[in-house]
Amino acid sequence: MDNVARSVRIFLALLFLLAPAAYAGEYTPVFKPYIDRSGQLKIAIRKSVEAEKTAYLSVDPRTFKTSMAKEAELAKAAGNEWKETPYGKALLRYTTRGNGLQDSGLLAGDPDKGLFLTVDLCPSRKPLDTALFEAAMKLPAFKERPVPVAIAVSGLWMDEHRNDMDWVLGKIGEKRLKVTWVNHSWSHPYDANRPMEENFLLKPGVDFEKEVLEEERALLKRGVAPSPFFRFPGLVADRVLLERLRALSLIPIGANAWLAKGEEPVGGSVILVHGNGNEPEGIRRLIEFFDERNGNMELLPIEEAFGGK
Repeated sequence: MDNVARSVRIFLALLFLLAPAAYAGEYTPVFKPYIDRSGQLKIAIRKSVEAEKTAYLSVDPRTFKTSMAKEAELAKAAGNEWKETPYGKALLRYTTRGNGLQDSGLLAGDPDKGLFLTVDLCPSRKPLDTALFEAAMKLPAFKERPVPVAIAVSGLWMDEHRNDMDWVLGKIGEKRLKVTWVNHSWSHPYDANRPMEENFLLKPGVDFEKEVLEEERALLKRGVAPSPFFRFPGLVADRVLLERLRALSLIPIGANAWLAKGEEPVGGSVILVHGNGNEPEGIRRLIEFFDERNGNMELLPIEEAFGGK
């Protein structure tokens, strides 16, 4: 178990072991740059108060890694140097709207380095499509190291697919997968009868902040540290939603290779497939892409698309 997972699990054990009903405590956005005890710059982006215990979800702005910090660790405040870090630059850059409703956020990384595999888990009655993960784990480059993958998961999917979630967590424990957990909203609102500009998180009546924060709480409840990344359902966002996402200190992840739509991966592509059983064409094309390349490719953690390591 890595240090991030260990810190989250210890934190959660303290909060919920004796008082699981207290999970309805405070969980609020903050933005507090600070210097931790080892002299490293961190940014607290959430404050959690459960059973009279306070902790902060913090981001390392150079690596994009998250961890839980005790209140005492925030004693030494930092200035504006965070703005010159990879996280700071990405937060400001990618929360600016693109040219259309579906082209905001990170679309690709360095074309000379590799590819970035992202898997969406929207609410679905179908089981997890484990074939895509199995295919990736069989690639020659990952015989002795875990496959890096960004999983954009919705809260409702986790609630309805506990065994599937356990399967993924098991592969992480076996060091077969290295997952960056991307917030995909709690309920992933969608209405087939509404136009795109009034759909997904743009649907009237949707509480955007609640969708974001409840999803993070759901991840923490499962002992998983949320990343500082967000994927808009349907990739749909307007200027206002992007500004609200920036206020929540999250960076949007888009894609330029949504395989089920026929988009072809190129160097640096952020590949998008749905692993919730609803988009078999995307999975077919991904496995075909792996076969065509004879495994001769490099899949990278999504953090490295921004310069994080």
